[in-house]
Amino acid sequence: MIQVIGIKRIIVLLVFVVLNTVLAGFIYMYAIPQQEKTDITVRTLRNKVAGVRSDIGRIAIEFEQLEKEQDKFDKLKASGFFSLQDRSHAKDILTDIQKESKVISAVANIKSGYVDNDKDAQRANYVVLLSPIEIDITAFDDADVYRYLELARERFPGYLGIEDITITRQKDITPELLRAIASGANPELIKAKVVLIWHTMVEKSVVTPKEGG
Repeated sequence: MIQVIGIKRIIVLLVFVVLNTVLAGFIYMYAIPQQEKTDITVRTLRNKVAGVRSDIGRIAIEFEQLEKEQDKFDKLKASGFFSLQDRSHAKDILTDIQKESKVISAVANIKSGYVDNDKDAQRANYVVLLSPIEIDITAFDDADVYRYLELARERFPGYLGIEDITITRQKDITPELLRAIASGANPELIKAKVVLIWHTMVEKSVVTPKEGG
């Protein structure tokens, strides 16, 4: 049999067998495990890339939110929210508002303020100053009262919260009253009692516990 095949051919076949065995061993012992390691590495890198992209997206959103919050902060600061309460200036504002709103009269009493140790404000080392404001208004029309309050909330330094409002009609509409109105009179038909709360916020170090501005 060997003589038929030839010794050289047998040697060549043995070499191919050995090479195939070595190659198979290389594939199963090195190439396949290495491929698996490579696949794991690729998956890990992809996960890291996805994580980085997610972080970038989150940071972009947080930055956008921060910019919006900064805009709100700047508007509050411009409105005088972060300041002590100047009562003299506040009374001048209310006088101008009375004229512009066309109410007949508006008598304002800015009461003593007090400190509200709000927990959120305290975390930023601030306190909230609160001052009740009682206003007695007489007007021809209740629309004038609402215009007065709208102007007050727009122009007052800080924030004005409406605590209570009571509007009553003082006179019934009669032919005589209509004739008076037609002649240019401006009778007091409406009376309003308004209670507002004036809010500002200042650093804790600039007020004592009993101060309100």
